[in-house]
Amino acid sequence: MKAMWFLEGGQVVCPATGINGRFDVLIDEDLIVSVLPEGQTDLSSADGDIRRLDCSGFVVAPGFVDLVAEVCDPGMTWREDLGSASEAAAAGGFTTVVASPKTDPVVDDPSVASDVIARSSALSGARILQAGALTTKLEGEQLAEVGSLLEAGCVAISDGGRQVPNAAVLRRGLSYARPFNAPVFLRAGESTLESEGCMHEGLVSLQIGLRGIPAEAEEIGVSRLVALARLTGARLHLTHVTSIGGLRALEAGRKEGLSITGTVPARHLVLQDRDVKESIYDTRLRLLPPLRSAPHQEALIAAVRSGLLAGVVSDHVPWSRVEKELEFAYAKSGATGLETALSATLYAMEGDVIATVKALSIGPAQVIGFVPRIEAGAVADLVVFDPKAQRTVTAPKRSRGVNEPLEGRTLLGEVQSTMVGGKLVFGPIAS
Repeated sequence: MKAMWFLEGGQVVCPATGINGRFDVLIDEDLIVSVLPEGQTDLSSADGDIRRLDCSGFVVAPGFVDLVAEVCDPGMTWREDLGSASEAAAAGGFTTVVASPKTDPVVDDPSVASDVIARSSALSGARILQAGALTTKLEGEQLAEVGSLLEAGCVAISDGGRQVPNAAVLRRGLSYARPFNAPVFLRAGESTLESEGCMHEGLVSLQIGLRGIPAEAEEIGVSRLVALARLTGARLHLTHVTSIGGLRALEAGRKEGLSITGTVPARHLVLQDRDVKESIYDTRLRLLPPLRSAPHQEALIAAVRSGLLAGVVSDHVPWSRVEKELEFAYAKSGATGLETALSATLYAMEGDVIATVKALSIGPAQVIGFVPRIEAGAVADLVVFDPKAQRTVTAPKRSRGVNEPLEGRTLLGEVQSTMVGGKLVFGPIAS
């Protein structure tokens, strides 16, 4: 006999359908059967065992979608693997994650892509999709088999967070991706300026004696990519927009009608460059792009609220202690983020649940071509979270990474349950 789920008494928030109120959600196998006002669902004729999930006091929302995460599998599984990443994502409320091609070997060949995609289908946590590499070995010199990667099942083409200095190569890659209508994920920057620093260039970097990366490096990079999007007509997604200049250049491109979107790492909405000073050079704050100053952060939060940015990403980059416990300038860049993105975003949005759900679910999902919905007939990808919980962030519990820069901070919101395709992949045992 098949089992059904009954999520009762929660505040259902679905920006795609406009639902915002106390509703009960009935799920049969992988699909939502009904979404009715609390107490109006007739369960007497239900065909199968009904498992109940009490959602009173919690928000029920479409599952979160992450576009930027290093899963490190194959080849670097001491940092993360498909299983641990899937579980960490589910604990963070993500039902879908797009994995970076930055692995060993790089996902620059259809056979590598097919292997990862096949292994991902057996995961017990969040659904993991795959991005294919734009260039071979992500070296920025020779195009990978873009068309074959997409035909093998990759949902996007990505630079893996690395710069592609050769504009001719970048142009060809964007042109090749265009007929497939596939988004190309790129991190905007200027490599020669980035290579000279390890944190945001400003008053704080001057005070503490660390070489800075000017925000203009990102502004130059975004302007360059906007021009190439105009030239090629490709779908372009800027994975890390973290500066005022970058936002202005993105806005200019969007006003032209170009198919260009952007996201910001959730942690950049909470942390600032001054935190590097106050932490006494904590290398968990060694990031690329670096943490910015207050004016940049304020502009980023406003851009998420207004929709200029499609939303936020976890920017999950797990490292071991060996790679992080070094002098600040020599530590690897990046931080974990799958388990804390909700809390960081909800805190930055000052408890605005609708803005948070748009930023974590609707906006990112649209970048890869779908709109999560809570309605009859929709796939039951759902997250249940407590929007009022005061959460003190701890070290990652499911990710293998140790580098959580928000550890010790008290943020807002905590995931209670996550459901992928009608299967409870995180949360308490239902009654």
